[in-house]
Formats: sequence, structure tokens, C-alpha cells
Amino acid sequence: MQENENLLKENVILVNGEKNKESKINNYLAQKANRRSLGMPLSLYFYNFGNPDFEMTFDEWIANHSKKYDRYESVFSKKQTYVIYNNKKSVNNWFLKKGEAPVIFDDSKARRSARTLKEYFISVGFFEAEVDYSIRQVGEKELAVDYNVSTNKQYFIDSVSAEIESPVIDSLYLANKEKSFLKQGKPFVFEDFEKEESRLVTLFRNSGVYHFNNYSMGFWTDSIKESYMKDVLLKIPNRTINRNDTVIKEPYKAQVVKRVNIYTDFSIKNRGKKIKDSVSFKGYNFYSFDKLKFKPKYLVNSLFITPNGLYKDSEKSQTQNYIRNLQTFSSSVDIAYTENEDESLTADVYLNPLKKYALTVDLDATTSNIKPFGILGKFSFLGRNMFKGSEIMELTFQGSFFNLANDASNSDNFFNGWEVLTGASLRFPRILFPINTSKIIPKYMAPTTNFDASLSFQKNVGLDRQTTTAGMAYDWKSSKKVGHRLDLFNASYIKNQNIDNYFPIYDSEYRKLNDVAESVYGLSLPNNQASNNDIFIDFIDTFLEDPSNEVNYPDEYDTVSDVDERRSILIENSFVPIIGYSFIYNTRENVNDNNFSHFTARLVSSGTFTNIVFRNENEIGQKTFLDVPVAQYFKVELEYKKYWELRDENILVFRTFIGAAMPYGNSSNVPFSRSYSAGGSNEMRAWRTFDLGPGGELNNLEYKVGTFKLVGNIEYRFKLTNKFNSALFIDAGNIWDITDSNLVTEEGKFTSLSSLKNTAVGSGFGLRYDFGFLVFRFDIGFKTYEPYLPRDNKWFVNYNFGSAVYNIGINYPF
Repeated sequence: MQENENLLKENVILVNGEKNKESKINNYLAQKANRRSLGMPLSLYFYNFGNPDFEMTFDEWIANHSKKYDRYESVFSKKQTYVIYNNKKSVNNWFLKKGEAPVIFDDSKARRSARTLKEYFISVGFFEAEVDYSIRQVGEKELAVDYNVSTNKQYFIDSVSAEIESPVIDSLYLANKEKSFLKQGKPFVFEDFEKEESRLVTLFRNSGVYHFNNYSMGFWTDSIKESYMKDVLLKIPNRTINRNDTVIKEPYKAQVVKRVNIYTDFSIKNRGKKIKDSVSFKGYNFYSFDKLKFKPKYLVNSLFITPNGLYKDSEKSQTQNYIRNLQTFSSSVDIAYTENEDESLTADVYLNPLKKYALTVDLDATTSNIKPFGILGKFSFLGRNMFKGSEIMELTFQGSFFNLANDASNSDNFFNGWEVLTGASLRFPRILFPINTSKIIPKYMAPTTNFDASLSFQKNVGLDRQTTTAGMAYDWKSSKKVGHRLDLFNASYIKNQNIDNYFPIYDSEYRKLNDVAESVYGLSLPNNQASNNDIFIDFIDTFLEDPSNEVNYPDEYDTVSDVDERRSILIENSFVPIIGYSFIYNTRENVNDNNFSHFTARLVSSGTFTNIVFRNENEIGQKTFLDVPVAQYFKVELEYKKYWELRDENILVFRTFIGAAMPYGNSSNVPFSRSYSAGGSNEMRAWRTFDLGPGGELNNLEYKVGTFKLVGNIEYRFKLTNKFNSALFIDAGNIWDITDSNLVTEEGKFTSLSSLKNTAVGSGFGLRYDFGFLVFRFDIGFKTYEPYLPRDNKWFVNYNFGSAVYNIGINYPF
């Protein structure tokens, strides 16, 4: 800073002597102090690591740092010294670019802020408002500015009347007058006038009045003497037109769209060419410069403009939005209206098809506590308009190579596991059903029918699971905020192909057997590797088949019995046919809206029609499909997220999730792949995935799952610099068992609200770097309350960096 310059430390707005609490008023200030997070100008501190006076050229640097240059020159060549200089310059500029420069007080901006504040208060009815400012010295070369606002009395609307010359406009206005934003007794707020103008333009243009616009109307006001009340007069004169070089006035009319023309392959290169193919369907005219590639009966579903119907602005925007969502045409959907001699309208819809086929290749890196490092490659083939009805087909092939924490293959290769996934999906932009559903789910709800199928294989990953899935689902939006999804069926066939690897994966189970072998027989089991699996199974069978062991070694017998039962559950193949419904409520207006809530409810039923569809049974009476038991369970899940935007672009987020799964009928347990786990980078960040729970049970299982889950998160997100963000968070939750399984102790079961005492709590902080197209996230979670610890004090026992969990993720956790 220069000698006569001061840092702007703070702005204070006093409204009638009281400190302002409305954050939006601060937006009217022309100059704001440096952004503060946690009470500190962190972005300014970041900027100060750099030097704005750093030499711009290498020669300048040599001239100003001759001694340093001589020292470098004695060790490095001039070229190497230049590299050192350039690196220093790059680091310096990086700090300056990512940080925030100090805000130097500018008196002209303070005057402008005072004027802007006055204009704001006038706009909300305080026509006699007065604003001045004063400057306070709050530190060495630091100033604060106090803006003093005296609002005086607020003006109100005394009456609202209208002078409308066109009968059509007048009748529409009177029929919808109750929806007006301008009412007697309300404050005289400029924004209400803008809202009323927008409401009337929308009303009239959605009622056939094509030529009406914002300039067709005006508001006149008049103050009543010796009062703070104003009369409001709405004036809408007849339409002014130029006909045969003569300016005349005539009433506004409601006009009809007589013809709707759709050009299905319009582009700049086709401009001026002759139409080669055309067809009419239900009053719509379809044209093509080449052979028509779209079936009119399906493309009509995308059109909301009705032939021989009144002109409506909403129909135009609905058509454009629907066509964009098809992903078949360019996002630039041009719709032009021309007026005919009989005063009717012709609508011309210009569509520019995207390329029919597209191929994309993605390469990514992954990390988790189960797969510490992995490389993922994905090939996707996209086909558009596959059946001439804007259908989208996608074929994917995804391969991953992993470096695993537990190397089951004892391989010396860095990548010792892999996974392959192939998938196919087909989306129809309509409901496919034997009967017509348009009255229940009309086309304005943008319904889609989705078919999906996939096949995945794993090698040296867990039990080398092979999963085959196929499903059919409907999606639609009943309003801007409400969405629905109905999974008519979604079937998964899950087969574990390497069950011999069970004990190397679940090493804690092997150690339990080895402890029993040493305790009862004084012998140790062979090394824990897949090739010895038969020996471990023989030990279990032999021990459990000896009736004397249950009498002589009851604890050991229970341990081996539990190991055997848990193994049977986890290695069991399963067939999971579900029917599900999801309800989504989202109040977010756009991507820039940070004050919104999001609610999701999901109901799932697996094996609903088992007794009707599946006839085969196994030896214990379970219904089977391809000799695999059919899973039967109910699942209910609720998730709620709330976002608040605070000052200086800081955001507070609250999220809660509750889910419960209950087996019935054909099943005594929920399949492992459909059970709940706790931990990981997106929820309980102080624990790794599968490391927490159930409840307060202390066990050493490698993969901990439950049938009931309750999690709550609160996160405060704030900016450090333009690109660097940070967050403070608290996570609370756990998983429990609600099936009364004998494999879970009482501490791990949820039996009443008192079980909530076993809710785990984690807290921590994170750094996030915003690349624009994604956010790189690094969070550190500290174990704050550990319900499973065998001691009275369970708070902050392992609250340290050594016991913390370091999470890496892409984008925000919720």
C-alpha cells in the first residue's frame, strides 16, 4: 500500500440507528472489505504469500538480486538460473491469482455506495430516505466505513385502478385481478410493479395476445396530499401499428396458430434448398431436406404448440425444453411465428439433428479403503434416434485395474485385481405400456421408459463377484419441483465365483477359528490362504458335528457356529428381483441457487411375486431361480438435504438419511450387497467404508453391515480464495440390526430409541479445489465419539491425526 492508502477493514450499515441484519442490503455496496471466513480474511492472507512487485523480466530480477544471481551462477548455468527464476515467478503469480488483493478504501466508491443504498430504500417505498457515511480508524492503516440510513416514513398503495382500451385485455385482467401483486395497503415497492408487469405480460401472451409486450402498458401514480399513500393507475392503450405508411390504433386480439411446420433436418447448409420429403400428421406438417428420418407420431409428443389453438408463450418454451431433453437435436431450438393475412399465425419449428452415432473414451483414477488405487477406462457408444422416435441407446465397456490392500493372489504385480463391466441402455421418450397412460402421465411431464442391462466380473476383488442385472423403469416429472421413478422390475443375479477366498478376505473369522483350534486342541490352523480353504471347512464341520463340544466348550462352539453361519450368508449367491418407487422433491431453481431443499423417498420390495412366478424349491423349501434362492425383503429410505447461502458465498448444508430393510418369506436375511454400511468419504468421514457398526458392538469384522441406518451431517462451506474452498463438518450416525440376528450382539441391535446412544460422531475439516467442471475434495475426519469403546468415556479418545481418516473425493459429498 502507498503512504496515503488504507485497508478497508469493515462496512457497517446502520438503519435508523440499528445495525443491518439483512445480507442482501450489503450487495448494494460498491466496495466491500476482503472476504472473511471464520472471522479472518483468509483469501487476503493467501494473496500476501505472493509479491505484486515481483520483477516482470529476468533481466530486472538479475539487476535487483545481483548477489543472489552471482551465488546461483557459481553453481548453475544461466539457463538453469532462468528456470529457477521462472519457477519462483510462477509460484508468486499463482498466490496472487488464487488469493484476493487487499481492498484499498476509495472515497468515490463510498459515495457511490451511499447513493446506491438510498436508491434501494426509495425502491421499497422510503421515498424520503437519507444516507450518509463516516469513516473510522480501526487500526494502523485500517479503516471502517459506517453508512447511516434514515428511512423516514414508508409510502403505501392507497388504491389500484385500470384504464384498458382493448376488450380482450380488459376481460382477462378482470378475471385474474385477484392474483395481482399490487393491492391496497401494501408498501409501494418497485419490485412488486416489475412482478405485476411480468405477470400481466405472461397472462396475456398465454391467452392468445401475440403482440402484447412490456412496452404495451404503463403505471401512473399520484400522491394524496398530506399522507403517505399513493394511487396507482394501470394504463393499457390499444395497439399502435403502421399500415400503409399510416399509424393507426386497434384493439389487441387473441390470435390462433393456424399452421405448425416442423423442419426436421434444418441447418445453415440446408438454407435455401428445396424440401424433398414431407408428411402431415394430426395437423402438423413435417418437412425434410432429405429423406424423413423421424416418425411423426412420436415427434408429435415433443410439440406443445397446438394447430388451430390459441397462441401461448408457454407452449413455445415447453416445446423447446422438451426437445432439448431428447438429446437428439441441437440445444438451439428455433421457433418462429409469422402473421398470416387472416391475422392467424404460422409456427415454424427448426430442428438440427445431432450426429446419429458418437463414441467417447474416458480415463480415470479411483481410490478407496477397499481399493487403494485403481485405473479405470471406459468406452461408450451412443446411438440416437434408433427407431425414428428419438430413442437413445448407449453401449458401455468399462475396465478397471486395482492395487488392493489385501493381495489374495500373492502376486508381485502392482495391479493385482481387475473388474470388467459391460452395459447397455435404451431410453424411449414416452411411456411404453399396453394401455394408454397419457391421461395419468401427460406428455408435459416428460415421461421416459428406460431399459438397462449389465454384466460385471471381478478378479482378486473380494469373492470375485459376477453380477448380471436387467431392469425397466419409468421416469417423469409431475411439476417443476416433483419427480417420480417407478422401477417396474430390476433383477440382479449375484454369483460369488471364488468362495475359497473367504477366509483370506475375512481374516478376523480365520483368527477366531485358529483361537478355537489352539484352545481346544493345542494346534494352529495352516496359513490363511485360499488353497487351505477345504481344511478350514473340514475343521468347522468336524467341530460342530461332535456333540461333546457343545457341552464341554460352549463358548468355542458358539464362536465356530457363528463363523459358519456368517460364512454361509456371505458366500451365498442371490437373485434379487425388485419393484421400487422413488419420489423426489427439489426446490432448486437453477445451478446458481444455493438456498433450497431436496427430499427423496424410496420404497423397494424384492421378490414381491415370488410365490406366483417362481415354482422351483431347494432342499429347505426356498423358492429358487437357476438354483439360487430368491431374495425377499422390504426397504424404505428417506433422505432430506437443506442448503442455506450465508454471507460472502458461504453455505451451510444439513443432510439426514434413514433407511431400513427387513427380510421376509423366502429370506431370513438381507443380501450382503443390499445391506447398509457406514463410513466412507460421503457420510461418516471419520471411518472408512464398512469400518463402523453395527451399533456399539466391538468386533473385528472386515466388512460390517446392518439392516437399519441413520446418519445426519452438517457442513459449513466457505471460500478461502477464488478457487480454494474449505469446510468444517460434523457427521453423526451408525448402522444397526433390526432382524434380531443371532450373529449380532445386543449392542449392535436397534430395539428402541435408547439404542441411539450408540450413535457415532465424527468431525473434521476439508479442502476443496474448484476446477469449474468438477471439485477435487480432501477431507480429514476425526473420531469424536466411539460408541463401541469398552470404557465409560468414549469422547475424543482417538481424536488425533494418527487415528484420523483421510478422504479423497470428487465433487461435494451431498
